[in-house]
Parts: sequence; C-alpha cells; structure tokens
Amino acid sequence: MKLLAWNIHFAMKGGDTKVREYKNGNVTLMVSPPSVIGLATIFDKDIWIYSISKLQEAMNNHEEISRTVCFTPYDFFVTTNRDKSGRAYDDLRKALARLAGTRIETNIIYSDDSRKTENFGLIDKWFFLEEKKGKLDIGMVEVTLPDWLYQALHKKKMLKISHDYFRIRKAIDRRLYEIARKHCGNQGEFTISLEKLHLKTGSTALLKMFRHNIKQLAKANDLPDYSVRYDSKVDMVIFNNRNLTAEQEKKEQQREKGKREIYKLKNSLAAKRGGK
Repeated sequence: MKLLAWNIHFAMKGGDTKVREYKNGNVTLMVSPPSVIGLATIFDKDIWIYSISKLQEAMNNHEEISRTVCFTPYDFFVTTNRDKSGRAYDDLRKALARLAGTRIETNIIYSDDSRKTENFGLIDKWFFLEEKKGKLDIGMVEVTLPDWLYQALHKKKMLKISHDYFRIRKAIDRRLYEIARKHCGNQGEFTISLEKLHLKTGSTALLKMFRHNIKQLAKANDLPDYSVRYDSKVDMVIFNNRNLTAEQEKKEQQREKGKREIYKLKNSLAAKRGGK
C-alpha cells in the first residue's frame, strides 16, 4: 500500500477534529477523526514505531510474530524518551484511543467505470491493563496493528529511524525528518521546492510562516541524521545525509554531478526548441 508515501494522516497537535482530504492524481485520501478526542497526532505515531521495532527485533531473532504486540508502558516511555509520571499513563490511553478512532478512507479511480474505496483504522484494537502496587503503577499494553502495516513490515518496506527521532519535540520537525528519511534515505542529498515540502508535511500554517520555520530549522541545523539548508534564491530546501562514509560521499558527489549535467542538457535542448 502506498499510504506510507502520503504519511500525512497524523495531526500536528492534539484535539484536531477536522476531516481532511488529500488528492494525488487518481487517488483521494480522507482522514476522519473521532468526534471528541481528535485525530491521531504525529506523537501518537510513536506507538506504531515502537511496536514495529519490537516486531523487527523478534524477526531478527528468528522468532514467530503476529500483528499483536505486548509491552509495558514503562518500557515504552523509556524507549521513546517520555515522561514517566502518572499523567503519562493517561496520555498513553488517549493516544491509543486516537489511533484506533482515526479512520482512513482511500478512493482510487481506475477509470470512469471502475473505482475502489477502502476504509480502515490506524490500529485495529488495543488493551490496557493497569495495576497499583504500593506507589508503583504496573501495566501491560496490547496493540493489534492493521494488516496493511504488518504486511509492509514483512515485505521490509519500513525504513529504520534514528533513536534521536524521539528527542525531536516540534511536530513539524518530526515530519520533516520523516520526509528526509524517506526521500534521502542512505543517499547523500534530497532537494525539494518549499511549496511542495509544505504540501508534503500536511502543515496547516501559512506558506510564509512555514518558510520562517524552515529558515529557523536550517539555522539551528539540529535535525538528527540530516542537515537542512534553505536556498532563498530559488525557494528550495536541501537535505543532506550526515552519516555518509568517505566512499559513499564520493559516489554521491559523482551522482549529483551527473544529475546537474543532465539538467543543463535538458535546459539547453528546451532553449533550442524555444528558439525555433
């Protein structure tokens, strides 16, 4: 499923009850929140990432896995760099409820006579057992992931992320990291227009405010794994992989040089055609 390519069905903040609709060619995607608690947020997505990492670890150890993952709230809080206070347990329950309640509907138009509509949640179900032993909160969480996400894991279509991802506090910076991870990956560089990046993030901020945020991020340049540059002359954003080896960097420079030569050639041919 190409839903992961959209990756914009997570709200930037809690309490967002707006129904959202995105279009890309012949595909329409609609995101519907639970009426009271709002859409699942990008911070709720940590439950996805954590659960998938548990399954990946089991797969690496040649253990049998299923769509249902069990874990303790404490381990989740430690792994995802979260507060471990009593409120954290309540926040975890709310996050699970938002993930289960948020509905995704896709409508793929194949032709005038043929279309496919599909509706599903971000998790199928969840279970939270909580007990008090003295001053300690002891709990167990059980999450059943949706089949399409489970299948993507089996087909190894999930990109690993840095543990420092969980230290990113701004929702928009998390989203930008995900975009850089997907498009730059293990390569050296990814360049995108500011306007297109704004669309990809799903940000509701005005374009000029988004541009300001990008400039601030580029100035701080503290995104894990990737440096960020903003080219004001062409209104473009450039992500660079910080972790390339010397050999990888050399290959990447050659690749980028080839791309620039092709770009120049295309422009030259276009200019010649225009002059005729």
